[in-house]
Amino acid sequence: NLPDMAGEKLFDELQKCTPDTRMILMGKEVNLKNAVAMIRRGANNFISKPLNPDELLEAMNEVNASSKTSIPDKKPKEANAVSKLMSGNCPNVKSLMEQAKRVAQTDFSVIIQGETGTGKESLARYIHSHSKRKNGPFVAVDCGCLSKEIAASEFFGHEKGAFTGAISQKTGFFEQANGGTILLDEIANLSLDIQMALLRALQEKVIRKIGGAKEIPIDVRIIVATNENLLEKSASVNFREDLYFRLCEYTLEVPALRDRVQDIPLFIDFFLEQTSTELGIEKPQISEEVLPYFLEYNWPGNIREMRNVIRRSCLFTDRNNLIQQEELPVRMRNFMQDLHLQEKMSSYQPENVAEDREEAATGLKYIAMKAESKRILEVLEKVRFNK
Repeated sequence: NLPDMAGEKLFDELQKCTPDTRMILMGKEVNLKNAVAMIRRGANNFISKPLNPDELLEAMNEVNASSKTSIPDKKPKEANAVSKLMSGNCPNVKSLMEQAKRVAQTDFSVIIQGETGTGKESLARYIHSHSKRKNGPFVAVDCGCLSKEIAASEFFGHEKGAFTGAISQKTGFFEQANGGTILLDEIANLSLDIQMALLRALQEKVIRKIGGAKEIPIDVRIIVATNENLLEKSASVNFREDLYFRLCEYTLEVPALRDRVQDIPLFIDFFLEQTSTELGIEKPQISEEVLPYFLEYNWPGNIREMRNVIRRSCLFTDRNNLIQQEELPVRMRNFMQDLHLQEKMSSYQPENVAEDREEAATGLKYIAMKAESKRILEVLEKVRFNK
């Protein structure tokens, strides 16, 4: 009873575009005939409203268990993507990859610093895949999504009945990553008490589930990804200095996309190829007038932003299968207009010295215009051109 499409129709559309997705249907009115029909068409379960939490959890666990054996392994494809994103012709990237390859052979804890969207997780996966732990699990944790109340349970797990709502035993991230690598993304978002518990686990190499009495040994390699300077952060009261020095056995700096312009054509080609395969279309091309936009834009969202721009633009190519200027996001077009205005202003020189009032007024207008333009650009740069 959806407002714009029947649930069965939505199910069919989802199956076409994401055939690997597992789906549980729910409805206010469920009868045996409808449920059997939908399960035969590929649904994993059909449950009725109002939802019972235990029933929903059980259905999800059943789907998760079946998914582990039925979803094809995507590691080779992921490894290829990581290799592409972490390769390049810029000297700073070549140096970065050489360092990453060397530190991968060790068990050092690694801090990967860089702006949002620069490929920090890709680099972490590269380190894991080139380490002696490559056959072990790789567990990525977004610390920004963990509230103070649930963080300990997510990291270390809990026993059944440990607190209200703990209806079953839970395996935490560290236990899941045992024998492999755990990536802690944006670790600076964790509360101080969780940082303390994390420090103890790293030093003692044991964890204890919430509500449990037994200590569980862990053998996990730690990689931290952050868009903040943790050394500066540790000087404040928001991040423990002892945790920082425990983690910083080696630090890698991932350059922003605007600092590796030589590699932009490589990324463009890679994302065009990837998107055309995903959409099942002929590989589009970038028109000549659009290429300068990609080369001169400051890319505040870095590689992730470029990927999204290309994916979106591939949906609206012209009859020659070219991506034109009109298909680019407004922020990119505005940036180029501002950039060209700045170039125009910097190259403008009054031909003659003002000798009368009219010429003097023109000169004053030019000075005011230049000052205004400079101030606008300063503010735009400060907010990364987010108008």
